[in-house]
Amino acid sequence: EQLQSNNKDGSDHYKMLESTDKGEIGALVSKLNMRTKALIKSHDREAKETQKRILNEKLLVQQSKMAAMGEMMDSVAHQWKQPLNALTMYTELLRSDFRDDMVDDKYIDDFRDNIQLQISHMLSTLDEFRTFFRPNKEEENFKISDIITSVLLLTKDEFMKHSITTRVTRDDNIEIYGYKNEFIHLILNIISNAKDAFVENDIKDRVIEFAIVESKERRVLEISDNAGGIPASVIDTLFEANITTKATGKGTGIGLFMSMQIATKHHATLSVHNQNGGACFVVDFMVK
Repeated sequence: EQLQSNNKDGSDHYKMLESTDKGEIGALVSKLNMRTKALIKSHDREAKETQKRILNEKLLVQQSKMAAMGEMMDSVAHQWKQPLNALTMYTELLRSDFRDDMVDDKYIDDFRDNIQLQISHMLSTLDEFRTFFRPNKEEENFKISDIITSVLLLTKDEFMKHSITTRVTRDDNIEIYGYKNEFIHLILNIISNAKDAFVENDIKDRVIEFAIVESKERRVLEISDNAGGIPASVIDTLFEANITTKATGKGTGIGLFMSMQIATKHHATLSVHNQNGGACFVVDFMVK
């Protein structure tokens, strides 16, 4: 066998054998050295491939974050458009009603309450987005139901725009330990894909359902829709990088890949199957 030792850094170091024998022993040493050279090349090739894979994964993570930031900023603009329009309308209404001598103390109180309601909506939305973009430094305990509440606030106006109804059909008290913002990202990826599928497939009655189920055997979050389902040609590879069901130029194929990584980080599996004219994504947590 080749002489092999370990360096302090943990890497393998192969030593070449030396022999002045020109007979059978010399031939054997030569063959062993050739094998050693082949092992060195194989080791170097594997190291380069591993380094390349790690770099690609980092690029995918960064690309996913940038794509999510773009989508969220667009959603911020859409979320704020309605209250800003309402504030503009209130100021014009105040001018008109003042001219008609309709402004009194009660009018001012109601006016103030309406203005405050719009401002509160904008502030709550801003807080949610600031939380979403703020990186998690430490893991924490959080409830799945609280995550869904945050996600539905983030997507409220966008879903109203596309006539999408959301329902929570079961809400067991599941609490997990991990990175809250990352888990929000997991759910946003799934329901954003459902929104795009509704539009692309021209679905009329659009519904996304959440079910949080806990029993002795299972602790799962199910997210289902009626957007047409996942094509059979990609359903088995849907969570791989660069796989997308969207039209060319409209999908990066990164979102669900990242969702799978987030699920794994939270000691869960992520799977999908078609049912009732749509897709059902299942986040299955390990039962302790």
